Amino acid sequence: MRVLVVEDDPLLCDVLRDFLYELGHEPVVTHCAEDALARMGLELPDAVLLDIYLPGISGLDFLQLQTTRESRIPIVAISGMAAESQARECVQLGAVDFLPKPVELERLREVLTCLEPHAGRRSPAAHRHERRRAPRAAVAVPIRVVEDGGAEWEATSEDLSAVGVRLRSSQAVSPGGAARLSFALPDGDGTLEVSAMLVRSDGRGYAFDFVSPTEGQLGRLREFVQRRDAGAARAVEPHFRVLRAISRALSLSLDVDQMLRIALDALTRVTGHEVSSLHLLSDDRRTLRLLADRGLGPELREANRVLKVGQGVIGRVAVTGETVHLTNAASCTDLPPAERAVVEREGIRGLVCVPLQSRGRILGALSLARRTPEPFTDAEIALLEAAANQISLALDNARLYSETRTQLDEIKQAETQRAEGERLSTVGKLAAGLVHEINNPLTVILGQAELVMTELADSTRGRERVRIILQETSRAARLLQKVLQLAQPQPSERRPCALLDQVQWVLGAKRHELDRDGIRVVTEFAPIPSVYADQDQIRQVLLNLVQNAQQAMAKHPGPRVLTLSTAEADGRVRVEVHDTGPGIPPETLPRIFDAFFTTKPAGEGTGLGLWVSYGIIEQHQGRLSCESRPDGGATFIVELPFRKMPS
Repeated sequence: MRVLVVEDDPLLCDVLRDFLYELGHEPVVTHCAEDALARMGLELPDAVLLDIYLPGISGLDFLQLQTTRESRIPIVAISGMAAESQARECVQLGAVDFLPKPVELERLREVLTCLEPHAGRRSPAAHRHERRRAPRAAVAVPIRVVEDGGAEWEATSEDLSAVGVRLRSSQAVSPGGAARLSFALPDGDGTLEVSAMLVRSDGRGYAFDFVSPTEGQLGRLREFVQRRDAGAARAVEPHFRVLRAISRALSLSLDVDQMLRIALDALTRVTGHEVSSLHLLSDDRRTLRLLADRGLGPELREANRVLKVGQGVIGRVAVTGETVHLTNAASCTDLPPAERAVVEREGIRGLVCVPLQSRGRILGALSLARRTPEPFTDAEIALLEAAANQISLALDNARLYSETRTQLDEIKQAETQRAEGERLSTVGKLAAGLVHEINNPLTVILGQAELVMTELADSTRGRERVRIILQETSRAARLLQKVLQLAQPQPSERRPCALLDQVQWVLGAKRHELDRDGIRVVTEFAPIPSVYADQDQIRQVLLNLVQNAQQAMAKHPGPRVLTLSTAEADGRVRVEVHDTGPGIPPETLPRIFDAFFTTKPAGEGTGLGLWVSYGIIEQHQGRLSCESRPDGGATFIVELPFRKMPS
């Protein structure tokens, strides 16, 4: 084929040029899309290798040009920087395939092989290039070679065209030698004797150019090749379509299940096989697990669900990385007896198994099987290998995408933890200052309360009030110490805690203030078990929630009702604190538990109460949530796990 290479990297151009020459193609190299268009105006190529990022007109622009579209030339897009969306766009704009850089030359060879049957254009190039590009028929016929020096030997053709033939033989011949070739075409119309010149030998065979064939010989050769070429084109055309369908599907999605389903369906339509399976290696690379299948019966699917690496046909392919083709799978000695029996019962005949490989690493195996006696053809096996390469690259890309997403999530989590650490550090510094400033007045209050206690020897009611002052002042001092530890949390002093008792204690402590603000208290207490918790911390949370509800209703018109309820469900105890205040705006709800965030007027709140409460409940493996009710007011819900107390 005449292949137009449009690539701005000179070194890569040299690699592609040499590789195309090695394959027998005629490379034409340009470094920009403008030059490529000029070359196409002189002579249309058979295929184009197009880099997406080019100086001037980009590859995507080139694909959209009317001239390009009307030429209907197969274009293979290549790029090392194109995003997934651009790769998808290339295929949507008409590219038959997309190859990422670094370009795998073996993959490029497979793509060009699929394009060769569509390269019918011929140019007045040198005769050696004309022979390479001429329509050829893959045919094996015996050929007798008589060299000018008198040596005679037998050979077998590999492919035949109207201008030359490629032979396979163990005989050593030097290029440049003249010879006479005698062979009979399969059309049964006598023997042809043609003068020829050996033009190339590459260790795999010998290429002869015909010298001055007669019109009759040319006519027979052309007619024979055209018949074979038309049949081959009809056979390969569906293969070309399926590769494009698979390529398009794999470029549009990273959903592994969807990719494999599309690939297997497309292969089924082309090869007409009845059974397919795709196995991937486990992480320890000891077993192969069935990831997708088509046409497997229940018994055969169960037999193939998990396979040992190295055992059976599929297990061997996963080790060697080599394709296996069997014309009668039931007679294969590699199959374990139990699996061979299943294959016989299922009537499986032909089997092809190819490796899934990417970047030199085996990922698994792709298998096709038939119940009909016809063996798989070389073209079908080549198609399966090409499809396996596409699937392998897609699987590898999906794996890399998943790993990248995981790394991004880890980075985001680390950033969140860092931000949380900075907030804790700020709170720690604030807490240290608060403890220092507040401990002094608390000490004075405690001292004065103790003095008053001694002076109220005859007043039982007065002594009880002072006792409450002493108790709460001492608790405030302990809570300040807890706040100081927020930057470096210490283990809670957890013991059996009767949650209902703590709710009732808080109501008793706040009763006077609630009555003063005209707030009616409604309790809906159901029996609940004790939890294992730090009593002071739980009391702090409940006190904070009741106090917030009181402050929300104190200046709010309308009925003022505080409802507290308890319940147990699904191994958790639940306390609800509901008020009939103004509620919480929807835009505020997501931030209600953030540090330093408050809905109270300036000077009336620090924004630490709910944040500290949230942290306490979270440390107890519980949950603190908030709801703004449609009928007004807010509800705060404390949920704590009910677990068996340690003995």
